Amino acid sequence: MKVTNNQAGPRGLNTLDGAVLVDPGQTVDVDMADAEMKVAKATGWFSFGAAKAADEGSLDREDLKKQADELGIEYARNIPTDKLKELVDAKLAE
Repeated sequence: MKVTNNQAGPRGLNTLDGAVLVDPGQTVDVDMADAEMKVAKATGWFSFGAAKAADEGSLDREDLKKQADELGIEYARNIPTDKLKELVDAKLAE
């Protein structure tokens, strides 16, 4: 699910991969339990987009983690997938 923080300060989300800090205006693509989704929606802090596609035609999270490890990239376990992809892409561009 794409989630955007529409507040002036950072806000946290409890995802299936752990806590994720979302900066103001930032959109993250996360998987959340139904109960956590209900709580996040009730806060009014976030706007919600389309559900994550099962196959987006790009590397999935596990492939990105493996590639990041092979490239020697250090990252937090709960890093959003889009940020992990940015790190991998930046390292490959070096």
